[in-house]
Amino acid sequence: MEQFLVFGIRAVTMDEIARQVGMSKKTLYEEFSSKEELVNASFEVALREDECAFDEMMKEDEGVIDHLLRMTRYLRERFSSMNPLLMHEIQRFYPKCWKKLEEFKRDHAWKGIVEVLEKGKQSGDFRGEINSEILAFMRLEQITSAFSGNVPGGKYSLLEYHLQIVDHFIHGILTEQGRSNYYKKLAIH
Repeated sequence: MEQFLVFGIRAVTMDEIARQVGMSKKTLYEEFSSKEELVNASFEVALREDECAFDEMMKEDEGVIDHLLRMTRYLRERFSSMNPLLMHEIQRFYPKCWKKLEEFKRDHAWKGIVEVLEKGKQSGDFRGEINSEILAFMRLEQITSAFSGNVPGGKYSLLEYHLQIVDHFIHGILTEQGRSNYYKKLAIH
């Protein structure tokens, strides 16, 4: 998974993977009949890890501002070494993988974002008039568009692009109380 994230799927060969894990290519093919099977298995594990991390964050009895900062930190770590071509390759060449990613977005990530937005509206940190379901959808689309490699002019990293998008999103949902709490928490973290 590390190799796929950094170099993209197509650039990483089965020979390279076998060498990295210290086994023969033949042994690797005994475990995975094809590169596609290995890619699908790798992304399934990564999505389960994300799901567990998101579930853990949701269980924490913290305020929504702390949750936003934690989530931003988690996504920053995920994006910091990610090759911008990765999602394009998955969508184009690994449809089973893409389907699992879309299911994860729809069945897990979207619900989590809606839940956090609703909690923020109740606490007074997020604007009460926002439509949580629409904003959750928009947020997921922002993340997906960042993965498409359409970074302006190609002169910014995926991470820089994502951080600007998330900053814009956060400031669009905060109330004055939320903005004050956000900057206080940001100074601590």
